[in-house]
Amino acid sequence: MTSPSAVPPTTHQMADFYDALGPLLRMAWGDNFHIGYWEGPSDRSSPQEATDRFTDVLVERLGVGAGCRVLDAGCGIGSPALRVAGSTGAEVVGITISRQQVDQAVELAERAGMSDRVRFELKDAMDTGFAAESFDAVLAFESIVHMDRPTALREWKRVLKPGGRIVLTDVFPVEDESASPFNPAFASARRAEVPDMASFVTFEDWPGLVADAGLRLEELTDVTENIKGTFSRMLDAFLDHRKEFERKHGVTLEEVLDAAKLANQANPTSSGCLIMVATKP
Repeated sequence: MTSPSAVPPTTHQMADFYDALGPLLRMAWGDNFHIGYWEGPSDRSSPQEATDRFTDVLVERLGVGAGCRVLDAGCGIGSPALRVAGSTGAEVVGITISRQQVDQAVELAERAGMSDRVRFELKDAMDTGFAAESFDAVLAFESIVHMDRPTALREWKRVLKPGGRIVLTDVFPVEDESASPFNPAFASARRAEVPDMASFVTFEDWPGLVADAGLRLEELTDVTENIKGTFSRMLDAFLDHRKEFERKHGVTLEEVLDAAKLANQANPTSSGCLIMVATKP
C-alpha cells in the first residue's frame, strides 16, 4: 500500500523539503529529526528526552561495539549517529541528501569532539556508492518513508557484512483518524503536480519486503502505543515557537510548511510506527 501520489519526489526535492523544514524542526523539536518514544499516557518527557529514548531503543538492537562500523541512512543533523557512537564505541557514517544537514551534523560532531569516530557525507541512501560488505549494521530512523523500500533494502543488504543487521523504524497507516500526521488546519487541496514526500506500506507488508530483499526478519514490533501523540506534540511545538521562529527567520509558519510541502501532505489516516530488525544471511 503506497500513498496515492503520481509524482514521486526527486532527491533534490527531498533535500529542499528538509532544508525548508529543518530550522523550524530544530527550534521546536530539537536535534533529533524523528518520532519520540513515550512510556505511556502519563509520560511527560520532553521531545528531546523522548527522541533520545527512541534512539536508545534502536541502539539496543544494533548489536555493535568498538571496532564495528554503522551506516546511519538518512542521518538528519547527526544527533542519533553521535549517540550511537557514544554509547557503543562504534564508528558511524551518517548520510543524507541535504547539504544543510551535512554541514550541521559536521558542526555537532566537532562540538562533541567526536569527528574521529563519526563522519557525515552527502549521499543517496538508495545508491550509496560504498563498497560491498563494508558495514556491520545499518540504522534508519523513519527515513525509508522517503525512499523506494525495495531499492533501499537491497542497497543496505549490499553494504552489510554477512551477519550484519538493519534496524529501522517505519510509519504505517492505521484506522484511527484522530491524530493525522499533518493537521488539516494547514492542509490545502492536493495538486497532481506536487509530489508526496512520504509513501506508506502496511505493517503486514514488511515480512514480504524483507524476504524479497534476501534478508532474514528478526523482529517486527508495533510501537504505535509509544508514539501516540507525537504529531500533535510536534504541531503544538511548532505553534509554541511560532513567534520566535518568525522573528528570527522572517517567514511565517504557513510559508515554511508550504515550502516543505506539508500543506499538501494531509493524510486521512493516522500513523502507526514499527521497529524492524533484519539480518544478512
